[in-house]
Amino acid sequence: MKTLITIFLLVLSANTLSYVENVTKGYANCMSCHISPNGGGILTDYGRVLSSAMMSTWKVRPGFENPYYGLFKNTQSLKLGGQLRTIQVHAENNQVKIAKKFVMQNNLEFAYKIKNVNIVGTIGRQEGPKTTKRKGEFLSERHYLLWETSEDTRVRIGKFKQHFGINTPDHTRFVKQSLGFGSNSETYNFEVSKYYDWGEINISQSVGDFFAHKADDLQKRNLVFNFTHYGNGSSRFGTSLLLGRDSLNKRRVYGVNAVSGLSKNTYFLSELNYERKIELNSSDISTDALFGVHTLGYKAFKGGTGYFVFEHSQNDLSKNESLILSPGVGVQLLPIPHVEVQLEYQRRSYQVAKNNPEHRSFMIFHLYH
Repeated sequence: MKTLITIFLLVLSANTLSYVENVTKGYANCMSCHISPNGGGILTDYGRVLSSAMMSTWKVRPGFENPYYGLFKNTQSLKLGGQLRTIQVHAENNQVKIAKKFVMQNNLEFAYKIKNVNIVGTIGRQEGPKTTKRKGEFLSERHYLLWETSEDTRVRIGKFKQHFGINTPDHTRFVKQSLGFGSNSETYNFEVSKYYDWGEINISQSVGDFFAHKADDLQKRNLVFNFTHYGNGSSRFGTSLLLGRDSLNKRRVYGVNAVSGLSKNTYFLSELNYERKIELNSSDISTDALFGVHTLGYKAFKGGTGYFVFEHSQNDLSKNESLILSPGVGVQLLPIPHVEVQLEYQRRSYQVAKNNPEHRSFMIFHLYH
């Protein structure tokens, strides 16, 4: 069980993701606020305005929402940003207790537009616990070219995370890590996105990580298809399909997801994914798995949201002992523009050790410049 808690610390690395609950306020398309087609990363000018007007409890002063808290101002061609996240985490069961504090993410980001092409990149270093591989070394989490080929079509090539399911800002969801979409899972991809009044279609093909250390290159290749239908102005529903392989297995992942506003201040996020994995050296050996994460949130006041979360995974449906259940509760605070504090507690139980649950809590402090 100590090993499992250690793994928990390793997956607590950051991803730059979008605040998907804004879908319930009428922003079904991620590009309302972000340059990236599937959200996350550097903000548009409109996204910066919304962060102050719609998301934050207090305003500081006019222009504070601009890059680096008003020190710079975006131009029509150049957008600036970046991320700094730190975390305090506590995890314990009957055998072990762990408490740590470390930097999750620290980078600068830019987007430069030439005609209809955006050049986007990050500059930073590898962060994480002391045991993180290559901690402190240079890291560009993503860098890509994004062509606005028409008003409703985008073509992207470069290093970024493939779009699969809901792109949430929850940096500790172990079910995403289990599917291969956890921290530092960016690869080099080719992607096409098409937008309609009723929804969007996204297709991407990964070609691996050209600059990965040889020991880390598992030769992962994924073809991913996403279909999203916009609801009544406060919801979206989607399906995802992944066809992938690595040096050991080939797999298919089928997913369904939904984001919906249940009332003015209440929202619901749900994602369920089924995976079939087949060993390359024996087509007779296959494993079926099921992963899910579901969140019910309530906005108590502007910039203050409480939520219940339930994660579950079973990486082998033929073995009941592989079942993991993890209900929890959390609070997200956005006191001023581009400052976030998140606190969460989960009680995680493993079927293989039902009488020894893990109690996990964390506090994240996040500056998105």
